[in-house]
Amino acid sequence: MKNRGWLFLVTVGLLGLYALALHRLTLYPPTWFDEGSHLHVPKALVRWGVYADYSSEGFRFSGPIFGVGPTVVLPIAGAFRVFGIDLWAARWVMVGYLLLSVSLFSAAARRWIPGGGAALAVLWFVFTRNLDTIAYGRQVLGEVPGMAFLALGLMGWARMAQGQKWGMLLTGLGFGLAMITKNQWGLFLIPGLIAMAILGKVFYRHPSWLGNGIAAGIALGLWGLWQGILWGALIPDPLRTMGELRQIAGGSVAAFPSPQMSATARSLLTVFDGALLPVALYVLGKALQRNPTGYRWGLIGMLAALNLGWLVVASNGWLRYAYPGLSLLSLGVGGMLEDLWKQVRIHALRWSIAGWLALLLLGSAVIVVGRVIRQGDGSAFEMARYLREQIPESARIETWEPEMMVLTDHRYHQPPQALLDAAARFIWLGGPPPSVFYRWDTAQPDYVLVGAFGRWVQLYREIEETCIRPVAAFGPYRLYALMECALFPSHERSIQP
Repeated sequence: MKNRGWLFLVTVGLLGLYALALHRLTLYPPTWFDEGSHLHVPKALVRWGVYADYSSEGFRFSGPIFGVGPTVVLPIAGAFRVFGIDLWAARWVMVGYLLLSVSLFSAAARRWIPGGGAALAVLWFVFTRNLDTIAYGRQVLGEVPGMAFLALGLMGWARMAQGQKWGMLLTGLGFGLAMITKNQWGLFLIPGLIAMAILGKVFYRHPSWLGNGIAAGIALGLWGLWQGILWGALIPDPLRTMGELRQIAGGSVAAFPSPQMSATARSLLTVFDGALLPVALYVLGKALQRNPTGYRWGLIGMLAALNLGWLVVASNGWLRYAYPGLSLLSLGVGGMLEDLWKQVRIHALRWSIAGWLALLLLGSAVIVVGRVIRQGDGSAFEMARYLREQIPESARIETWEPEMMVLTDHRYHQPPQALLDAAARFIWLGGPPPSVFYRWDTAQPDYVLVGAFGRWVQLYREIEETCIRPVAAFGPYRLYALMECALFPSHERSIQP
């Protein structure tokens, strides 16, 4: 009867989440740079049969092909082939991943937390605004699909810890698919499993300690298989691509030691509306128990610590990079409530802490749902409609708004991928703007299309200051015709298109 009640609650919850996930699907969040870049790959695959990014000068084999893996690209390519190349088709695929992720996270939560604490963990995972699971799950990003596979791996790990040897296969499969989906997740998943193998042998003395190492080997093997296909069969010039990747990552995910270290650490203290520290201390306390319960929580604590540690020490501090670690700590919220309810005998204290967590969750949920209902922007579609109706497809358009390159089939030229390093250093590390290094005029465009991203990084500031009246304007998008602008770039730049 208890299992039936849980199944009923999960079913009702998923139906409600499904309705929330589909409401104004293409409008919120507004499509933007990362989503547009990721969509280039399935569009190129469907249109030209090439697994690549693209620009007016040809295909590019870096950047987006590593942003998300084939676990996201191939289902979207299938949707494009069936329904046509459009944003709504891609986001329907992502909604499917969102529902899968919540379902698998719910199943994993029940293996860590008995009772109602598991339900709180799932609600925290879905509705906490710092995680923004619903917003991430409604757009083409790798975080939510990656979390679905990570949750699958957690379910396998729990089975392995109970002595079921096939669980290590499921762990390796889930963790491997998570790494294929989000390459940088390997920075904490594999070290986390290796660390648990060592701690399982030395500290916890758990009989399944060796399974962690075997699962890590399986995950690495799966990831390596995809890398072999990608680098061996899909990338024509691996040395050039490797050089571009090293340069792109320098200002974002490989910025060791990060100059943002202290600022990032301070910002983490505000996560979960200030509840992150007590939750992390709870997980640490559970992990220090030398018993099967401590062993289970040791994995959660180790993975979260490695992910958040990398965020602080070796990245630009963008909180989105902490998504998997913070998602795992949602289990700590549920576990804390469950233990509080069972072990604290002072009713006033018990109800006070439970009420505090409930208020945090409710306030965050109101904000998240309000964003879905009220926020959003269709300016990209308005600009796309204008371009299709007024601008010939033969015209060359310079832009750093990759979402527009999916919505229409014009001859877009975008800056080189290497310029992302300069943009990241400008935004996060206080470096010079990318316009210092890039001469967009060498592409000889007929038009320049400036949107939220190009304006954020000030790439086309010169043309926006010179060309007072754009040809068309919708929301953040401005289209400029160069023949109407007296613009003569005057300074040398080093990164060529």
